[in-house]
Amino acid sequence: MTSPSLRVFRSLAVAGIAMSVAGIVALVAVVLTAGASKPMAQEIITPEQALRMADDSKIMIIDIRRPDEWRKTGIPAGASRATVRFDRAPTTFLKRIAELTNGDKSQPIALICAAGVRSKHASRLLRNRGYTQVLDIGEGMLGNNKGVGWLRRELPVSVCQDCK
Repeated sequence: MTSPSLRVFRSLAVAGIAMSVAGIVALVAVVLTAGASKPMAQEIITPEQALRMADDSKIMIIDIRRPDEWRKTGIPAGASRATVRFDRAPTTFLKRIAELTNGDKSQPIALICAAGVRSKHASRLLRNRGYTQVLDIGEGMLGNNKGVGWLRRELPVSVCQDCK
């Protein structure tokens, strides 16, 4: 037999857990709803499409790989550079993107990395920060299961002279 005070305590504990779960569910709903107005679809383009759009001044290509990668392969001709590092806070990357776009979050940009993984995550990061025209060159420089990539398509590259 349990005492009345123990029964009350258990009832309050169960009610508290139920309220906590309800609060978490409500918080998740608010977060999901808040992001619903932002474009979340990942737009993937081929290296040829990116090159054509850049040649027509419709996008800015940004190579988000590391300097050692730029030195090995070069960068897409005419591309800007902004290293993304997901093992650290994205502050430096975000500042660099803001610098390259002059703070214009509607400027069309296309991100390229080695094989499409970093560009996928970085484009999502930028869209979540309010950038509205972010494209992902999904094959990357080296290729993957989506295609052979920038280099094997023999698209133009520039040697990265000042890569540090």
